Amino acid sequence: MTTQTSVENGNLTVVRTYSAPIEKVFDAWIQTSKIKNWWGCAECTDVRSEVEPKVGGKYNHHMTIDTPAGQHEVEGFATLVEYDPPKRLAYTSNDIEDKMLITVDFVEVPEGTQVTLVHANIPDMKVQGDVKLSDVITGGWSAALEKLDIFLNSEKQAS
Repeated sequence: MTTQTSVENGNLTVVRTYSAPIEKVFDAWIQTSKIKNWWGCAECTDVRSEVEPKVGGKYNHHMTIDTPAGQHEVEGFATLVEYDPPKRLAYTSNDIEDKMLITVDFVEVPEGTQVTLVHANIPDMKVQGDVKLSDVITGGWSAALEKLDIFLNSEKQAS
């Protein structure tokens, strides 16, 4: 499957098609037993999620990341601001002062399900040396969405 990615004016947009039904793809974003199989960057080794599937509900993900310097924990706190299964979910990140908004749209297409993710309001800041936060976020989503494809394909073969 092809992935289209662009970053403009603090907004990351990723469009990817999965060869799975819309309900299965949407459930992978909401059910904690499924999220743990794909959420996080390539170095993520453990995910613990807390999801309250309703507007105003929690959408929290705590990850263990392996780095050359050792393991460290990354906690992500968010609030669902839109919940329209299986078409859309959106949440605000509560981790930084300027809240980022992540919107995920799910559309049935002949090949399966097209997912459009928009991660908006990414601050123009550096996180390590000259590494921009937008680059870290882009890399994290790229890895996670690839892991989602692997998970959906393994789930499809198991059924």
